[in-house]
Amino acid sequence: MDWSKIETFLTSGQAFIPVNLHDKGDCIEMYMKDGSVQALEIQSEQFLKKLLYYFGTSVSANKRRYGKLVGKTKLVPIVLSYGITLIPYLVREPIGRQSRVGWFIARQILGFQKESPHKTSIQLSNHDISVFHSEKFCFEQLKNARCIELCFGEIHEPHRKSWLFSTG
Repeated sequence: MDWSKIETFLTSGQAFIPVNLHDKGDCIEMYMKDGSVQALEIQSEQFLKKLLYYFGTSVSANKRRYGKLVGKTKLVPIVLSYGITLIPYLVREPIGRQSRVGWFIARQILGFQKESPHKTSIQLSNHDISVFHSEKFCFEQLKNARCIELCFGEIHEPHRKSWLFSTG
């Protein structure tokens, strides 16, 4: 895979979700800030692993560190860097062993619109994406992401300050 796709997502992306594309199978769609949608022929888990590798981390490391903090073992938000936290939501019914999880950048979420008791629309600047969760759960995920971001800052801020302002 081309690293430029990862960098494109980080600079212009809002979310990526797994989809079944005709004649291509299990792929992802990247939702961009400008309103466009880009399809990539890579499975969601593989794109997530490459994205995490780009930042030198992994799903298991994030689950271990931050899952305990928010009291979760599944659907744990993942912090990549300052201001870049990915929130997982279930976005489709899988076929076989396909992933159901789509990943949204927390700061790109503008709001939620309840569609039914167990279905909510996530509102991004130019997209609305339906997820299989209650509105309450969606808000809890956003709250958990903020908590994890604050913890990340507590862990990394002292080192970052000493690195930025050292004279020696």
